[in-house]
Amino acid sequence: MNAATKTAAANKKKMDDLTVGLCALVVVSSGLTVATPFWPAQLGSAPQLGVVLLAAAVAVFSAIHSLYWWRALDEAAQEAHKWAWWWGGNTGLVVGGAGVVAATLMDVNLLPAFVQRSDAALVAGGVLGVFAAQAVGYGIAWCGWWMARR
Repeated sequence: MNAATKTAAANKKKMDDLTVGLCALVVVSSGLTVATPFWPAQLGSAPQLGVVLLAAAVAVFSAIHSLYWWRALDEAAQEAHKWAWWWGGNTGLVVGGAGVVAATLMDVNLLPAFVQRSDAALVAGGVLGVFAAQAVGYGIAWCGWWMARR
């Protein structure tokens, strides 16, 4: 077994261990949320605790998973992702941000019909819109980077 194969196997084992840990946290946080009717009032709000625990678990897992994923990429793929995120993500940020600002100034309701219009819903919609624009810009730039180098 060469060094690259051993490293890949060790990374796979670490990812498998992380996945088991994430699954355990999902089960615990879901259990906390489902147990709300039986939760003693003195212990606080169960759904909030479950949601916070689940969000923290997903955030930590995503960061660690991204680290192992990034290390497994070759140099060309890393360069493609960096270039696409810089140019595509930033272009999407500018275009998406301008779109959200323009919609706000023109008092356009971009929220779906089933969502009640409130400040929090508008902020969440704006953030989601900008993230979506960044992802689209990134995807276009990433495809363009690879097409230019074929």
